Amino acid sequence: MSPTRHHRHVPLLLLLALARAATAAAEGGADGPIPITAATAVIRPSERVVSFVGTLFGDEEVTLSAQIDGAIQEISADLGDPVEKNQALARIEDAQLRARLREAEAHLAKARADEQRSRQLAATKVISEVEYETMKTGVAVAEAQRDTLAVMVQYADVRSPLKGSVARRMVSSGEYVRPGTPLFALVADDPLKLRGDVPERYAPELKPGQDVRIRVDAFGGKEFPGKLSRISPASNRENRSIAVEILVENGERTLKPGFFANAAIVTRTDDQAVMIPQEAVTTFAGVTKVFVIEGDTARERQVRPGTRAADGLVEIVEGLKANEVVATSGLTKLQEGAAVAVKKSDGKPAS
Repeated sequence: MSPTRHHRHVPLLLLLALARAATAAAEGGADGPIPITAATAVIRPSERVVSFVGTLFGDEEVTLSAQIDGAIQEISADLGDPVEKNQALARIEDAQLRARLREAEAHLAKARADEQRSRQLAATKVISEVEYETMKTGVAVAEAQRDTLAVMVQYADVRSPLKGSVARRMVSSGEYVRPGTPLFALVADDPLKLRGDVPERYAPELKPGQDVRIRVDAFGGKEFPGKLSRISPASNRENRSIAVEILVENGERTLKPGFFANAAIVTRTDDQAVMIPQEAVTTFAGVTKVFVIEGDTARERQVRPGTRAADGLVEIVEGLKANEVVATSGLTKLQEGAAVAVKKSDGKPAS
């Protein structure tokens, strides 16, 4: 190396040395202990939850349509009304149907009388067996026509097939309808179903019957309980998620189908979980670790974290015991066996 190039590097090396000396002085000396704060691992109840967002649906949702043609004679239910199963919601004018039914009943009575006389005549060989069978067939046809008209008369009363509420009324009194014309949209709103997608990596933790906590924006912080009822047997290839369905009791009709909801499935509970402040945990290159303080020495230890609590604590599933002390600051300066000086406890977990 030439003298000229050697002298060019001297200022840079000097600056680096001065910077290291200043850092060491700020930390109490190059060979002195590293000042840190620390906290004690404590026992707290902990829950493992899987969170997702979804939409509330009715347990059943149906569109009720007309099955006969005629004018709407009466409307008995409207938007938002609670309805019972088999309750009449509307009536379609059926005077013509009833007249046709009476006519069909008269034809049936005549066909039966003719069949009875023909039976006697067939027994005395006055008429053939073929003629008698024709009379019997006439009775069967008349009965079928009568039964068809009787069913159509019943359809004049539009009745609810479920217990729920009216989500929409689509006709008015006096309006003429034909078979297939939508009349009412009904929803069974107790219980409701919450549907959403959970990342597929949580599939091994999900089981039907697990408790679920549900929040909706309309009610702020209020929680509604639910139960995990159904889990899709297949994963969605597009977003790598699994569809789940939650049953939510709704006896007071507080929640509404269509609400957006945040849900948390409780997959595991532990009353004796080891908890430490989140800032005590560091992760690098896939390795999660903490620094346990033993006397005035830091010991590096790999851990497996669990649930993060709302108060800033994190559960340590493996690698740490209760009452052990962990560093909560200066982690970037620490290494295995480093000398430390605990300035104070940050006091996050109460001992």
